[in-house]
Amino acid sequence: MKEAHFYIDQMTCQACSSGIERALSRKKFCKEIQVNLLSKRARIVYDESQASLKDIFALIEKMGYEPHLDANPAQSAQNTRNTHSLNAIIESFDNRFLPQKLRLPLSITATIIVLICSWGEMFNLFTLPYMLNYCILLILSLIVMHIGRGFYVRGFKGLLARSPNMDSLIAIGTTSAFLYSLQGFFNPHSHAYFDSVCVIITLVLVGKSIEDRSKKDALSSASLLLELNQKSLQKVVDSINLPQDSLTQAKCEPILAQDVKAGDILKILPGEMIIVDGIICEGSSSLDTAAINGESVPLAAKSGDKVFSGSINLDSVLFMRAQKNARESTLAQILSLVQNAQDSKAPIASLADKVAAVFVPLVICLATIAGVFWWGFRDFEFALSIFIATLVISCPCALGLATPMAILHAQAIANKMGVFFKDAKSIQALSEITHIAFDKTGTLTQGLEIVSITKLSAQKSEQELFNLAYSLESTSTHIIAKAFKTHTLSPTATLYPLENVEQITGKGIKASINNVSYTLGSAALLPPHLQPQNNEDKITLYLCDEGQILAIFSLQDYIKPDASVALSHFRQRGINATLISGDNATNTQKIASLLGISDFHAKALPQDKMQILSALSACQKVLMVGDGINDAPALAAAYTSIAFASMHDIATHSADIVIYNQKVMSIYNAYALSKASILNIKENLGFAFCYNIAFIPLAMGVFGGFGIFLHPMFCALAMSLSSLSVVGNAARLKRFKIL
Repeated sequence: MKEAHFYIDQMTCQACSSGIERALSRKKFCKEIQVNLLSKRARIVYDESQASLKDIFALIEKMGYEPHLDANPAQSAQNTRNTHSLNAIIESFDNRFLPQKLRLPLSITATIIVLICSWGEMFNLFTLPYMLNYCILLILSLIVMHIGRGFYVRGFKGLLARSPNMDSLIAIGTTSAFLYSLQGFFNPHSHAYFDSVCVIITLVLVGKSIEDRSKKDALSSASLLLELNQKSLQKVVDSINLPQDSLTQAKCEPILAQDVKAGDILKILPGEMIIVDGIICEGSSSLDTAAINGESVPLAAKSGDKVFSGSINLDSVLFMRAQKNARESTLAQILSLVQNAQDSKAPIASLADKVAAVFVPLVICLATIAGVFWWGFRDFEFALSIFIATLVISCPCALGLATPMAILHAQAIANKMGVFFKDAKSIQALSEITHIAFDKTGTLTQGLEIVSITKLSAQKSEQELFNLAYSLESTSTHIIAKAFKTHTLSPTATLYPLENVEQITGKGIKASINNVSYTLGSAALLPPHLQPQNNEDKITLYLCDEGQILAIFSLQDYIKPDASVALSHFRQRGINATLISGDNATNTQKIASLLGISDFHAKALPQDKMQILSALSACQKVLMVGDGINDAPALAAAYTSIAFASMHDIATHSADIVIYNQKVMSIYNAYALSKASILNIKENLGFAFCYNIAFIPLAMGVFGGFGIFLHPMFCALAMSLSSLSVVGNAARLKRFKIL
């Protein structure tokens, strides 16, 4: 099996994306297919022994769409399209003589003239000779139809491929009206529908133009710059042989971000974005890290500090040594999260997918039944009007836009505050939680600090004991390791080489230094003959050699400033919390009491957290919040999960949602945003269903006995407005207030 990602242009509604999915899923070679209407990205898993990607593209092209591998459709289309085809020749003509920016204004102008010529005599404004007036109407109608020819290409190809879409409805309706109007050549007394044809196409074009602009805005705001790998950077030439103190005078050459390798020294000018993770070699400046963690306050950075991709240099020139290439950087990880979230679908969207599968064929059947019925009761001309009105007023677009537009806006807001959903499903799952389980250290507390070192070895100094513990913790990314790195003894610490390193999850570390075995960890790691000291109000680590306790490190953690406020907001929404910690009972109880949490569990190992979470999940939908390291099993088992990401290791593969700052309020904001987003989706779907349920029968003339009929031009306006209403309602999420 092979997986491929590509783009599909010319999709206009949910029926388009669903139709492509259905058409490909009917093929034996296709094992999985997902098409996103807004981002235009498709993901397929297929048997390459039965079909190639070229074969798949050919099937999609037969349906009237344009598949391509590159994000730049123009470049890809130029490489793949048959330049001798009729469609390519017409497009070449249009691109040369009818630029894209002129097409909509020309269609609007032609439509206005058609309306004036059609209604001028009716309202006694002016009178033209019949044949001259008719020829003007015909020519201008053909111009408008040519501008909207995409509706006909995609619409009729969709019909032939048994996957009709919104374009099929427009194509059938306007073609029927146009063909009927051609009899005016022979019968001056017949009614012409040229005005309806032009108004329908132009209104749909206007609606699509506004809709496309909204889609692009939502997509651009929901993601970071996807072209970063093509960004040019300044690389210091021959940095290996260059003295450290001469970087300012060093010669630089341009290099693409995608070509940067670990060890390269890069020159970062003020205002430039840092594209790869690295360490500052020379210079000091302020960094804007809002793109990563949503923090508005700039971060001071100096020589020796780590900097992360996605940060923007604000003040002065920096020289940094790359630690990773662009594809492995923090920014690349975030971009991957954003892209996956954009390409995924929320479970609530499945309803729209199911409806889209039968919507367009059903509308065509209803329009035909209504037309035949009124032909029998009235005349063919009136029946044709009913037929066109029914086709044009139906709107699968509103159904298709209901979910993805709201999801995109939600992702954009979340990303701005440093919260990244791995997929759309996690947004819906977060909105449904009824309980929260928190890890304590590093989640509700802001970090650990070594408050005392008790020296029990007479042969070693405090600095030597610290050196041993510091060396052992250097192999860990746990929050405890950070406490050692920030201690006052760390600048003078010696890092010893380690052998036989063993990380014991939830307990500590073992390793050999100069052929002596040392352990650093909790009381659970002590040999049986060694007794721990009673220090229940703090986190206690024991440094031992093969026979004795050498030192005791006492660590204290402090509650994050916003933790109490965030938990009070959750309680106001009826959501209570459980605290699960590997810390001792006294300290865990103290933190739980200060935060108003009555249900807490202490001395919990990773497997214990898993069991506690399973018990909680038996009757509730539990959100697990952790640091993404020791909490991985519990994060994976929860209904949905959030992890605070470490800036030097994403370590969050088990979590559904990743937060790149340390704010507990970000958890509540993400929850409130998910609730608002799902409510918005339900409003959109409700409106889309009610619109179609109400207006399709009206267009069919169900209330004709009361003299209620809808003109096709009104139907075109209503159809465009229905899509724009859904787009506008989704845009209301931009007003979401972050607490």
